[in-house]
Amino acid sequence: MLKQDGNHENLGGSENRRAGAPEIANTLLLRICSLRYLPSQRLSESALAEEFGVSRTPIRQVLQQLALFGLVESRNGVGTVVTEVNYERAMDLLAIRRHMALLMSETVDPSRFPRANRRMSELEKVAVARSHERDVQQYATIGLRIHKIILDTMSSAEYRRLWEECYYRTCRLTYSIVEHDWVSTNQLQLEEIRELVAVFDGGEPKQLASFCHRKLGEWMAFIQRMHAAQNTSRIDESFKELLHEFSAQN
Repeated sequence: MLKQDGNHENLGGSENRRAGAPEIANTLLLRICSLRYLPSQRLSESALAEEFGVSRTPIRQVLQQLALFGLVESRNGVGTVVTEVNYERAMDLLAIRRHMALLMSETVDPSRFPRANRRMSELEKVAVARSHERDVQQYATIGLRIHKIILDTMSSAEYRRLWEECYYRTCRLTYSIVEHDWVSTNQLQLEEIRELVAVFDGGEPKQLASFCHRKLGEWMAFIQRMHAAQNTSRIDESFKELLHEFSAQN
C-alpha cells in the first residue's frame, strides 16, 4: 500500500533533491488522479528518475504499485502508460464503495474528528477562494484532500486499505466530467466540504457513515446523468455529420 503524508498539495516540489519512495508515489498519484497525466500518456522511468533525483529502481517500484490500483499499465514496445478510465468498471466500484460506507461507523475513531474538523474547515476556505477559477486539476486536488481527511479518521488498517483502493480506482471518472458542468460539480464539492465540517463537529461516527453513503449515491446519479448527456451529444453530432454527408452527395 502506498504510504501517504498529510499534505497532498505540497508534493510537486521534489526537483533538485532526492525524494523518498512515499513522496514519489504521492506525487504521481496526484498527477494521475488530477488528470495532469492523461489516459494513454507514457511515463518515462528515466525522466522521472532524473526529476526526483533517484535511480530508476524506486521509480519502477512505485509504478508497479500504481499498476495495482489500475492507474498505469505496461505496454509492449511502449513502456508504462496511464490507463483509460473504464466507465462500467468504475461505476461498479463506486457502488461497492457506497455499500462499504455503511460499515464505516465501526472503523473510524471519533477522537480523530476534532483534527479532521479543523482541516476540513481550512479546506473550505481554500475551495471557496478557488471556486471561480475553473481549474480541473485544482478541483481534483481538493477532492484528494477531502479523501485524505476522511481516510485519516479510520482506525482499521484493512478497511482503510480497501476504501483507499476503491477511491483511486474511481476518482478519475468523477474528475473527468468536471469540465462539462463546472457549476454543478463545483457546487457539489462545496456542499460536501460544508456537510463534512458539520459531521466532524458532531463527533458521531454513524453520521459520517450515513453522509458518505448518501453522498456517493448522489455522485453516482450525477455521473450517470452526465454520461448519458455526453452520449446523447455524441449521437447528435454523428447524426449531423451523416446529414451533412448526405446533403453533400445530393
